[in-house]
Amino acid sequence: MNLLYGIFINLTILFLPVIAVFNKKIKRFLNNRKYLFKNISNQINSNNHHIWIHAASLGEYELAVPLIKKLKEKYDYKIVLTFFSESGFKLKDRASEIDYTFYLPIDTRRNAKKFIKLINPIISIFIKSEIWPNYISELNSKASKNYLVEASFKNNDWYFQPFNFWIKNKLKTFDKIFVIDKNSESVLNKNNIIHTKIVGSMKFDRVKYQLSLNNKIEKIDTILKNKRTIVFGSTWEEDEELIVNYIKKSKKEDIFWVIAPHDVSNNNIERIKNMFDHQVCVFSDDLNKSNILILNTIGDLKKLYSYSEISYVCGGMGKTGLHNILEACVFENPVIIGKNYKKFNESIELVNLHGIISVKNQNEFDEAFNKLLENEDFRINKTNIIKNYFKGKTGATNQIIKNLTV
Repeated sequence: MNLLYGIFINLTILFLPVIAVFNKKIKRFLNNRKYLFKNISNQINSNNHHIWIHAASLGEYELAVPLIKKLKEKYDYKIVLTFFSESGFKLKDRASEIDYTFYLPIDTRRNAKKFIKLINPIISIFIKSEIWPNYISELNSKASKNYLVEASFKNNDWYFQPFNFWIKNKLKTFDKIFVIDKNSESVLNKNNIIHTKIVGSMKFDRVKYQLSLNNKIEKIDTILKNKRTIVFGSTWEEDEELIVNYIKKSKKEDIFWVIAPHDVSNNNIERIKNMFDHQVCVFSDDLNKSNILILNTIGDLKKLYSYSEISYVCGGMGKTGLHNILEACVFENPVIIGKNYKKFNESIELVNLHGIISVKNQNEFDEAFNKLLENEDFRINKTNIIKNYFKGKTGATNQIIKNLTV
């Protein structure tokens, strides 16, 4: 199977330039790697050991930010971060603890050998499901300690199919696999992969890290100080209908309503503004002119949740997919979501704990907001459930750091 994989990878490399003629994404993929080894050799001293962290994309990197900071505190090695996709590499505001950032060369034996020789890793960390056979094989022939973090497995995963014994064997070579739950560990153990440890998910540490940052937004800070603020995060059309209907019916003049659409294009902002029969403002306006703000900027939602007395996290009313509830929950204020939330363990758990409220229609939406706004005891109860939930979920990063060895 290793031979077949090698043939497949090399055939892929052969045909990618042809595909790139018709596909801009593939063209960028190849261009990004054109002078990659030259760039690496110009920047890195291969005589020194490094810590290598590989993330597929921006999402995986975000999970690992607290881990990266802890690694820098514990070890006196420079950190090399690699990405497979553009989304992570193009991020300008990366953790200051990262010393080098590169794209990952395609997983051929030759590339793996050359890359590992250049970066000379003492510790190699792969995030989630980023398991590249040739890189793993090359690392196993070197002095590097190799770890898989934020790992999650199910019985029917392709790793454990009969024809994939060779990739399962790669999993066996990790020095430690840090899994997010008991089920994942059981699946691995059943497949004779025993070097595992349950630590939970780093995503709770990542969102908690937001609390240590400056969450003020200067333009709205003074305006929101003396007002009750409701934030609707990452709205879609099916959410906006409920939101606008409720705001129109509401007689509460002391509330500042913030709508943060997932699409901040001018056309979409205008569409939402036209749903109201009275004045609304966008971030670039004088915010004193209205108590309804439609956010037309990117990157401010995480901070906005810190101002919110109640948050409605969107995406669950339709089929688009529920957005990140933890970004709102970390500020320990009540959260409402739509009816489609069962793709995420944290939303299932918090609904079952009665920590967050799931609504199916306009009546339930209105009822949930009215009760939270008017009943302080009810609101405090939701806050306490969320607070206790987070206490039991954070700490994965520290567990990983404690169990790393060089």
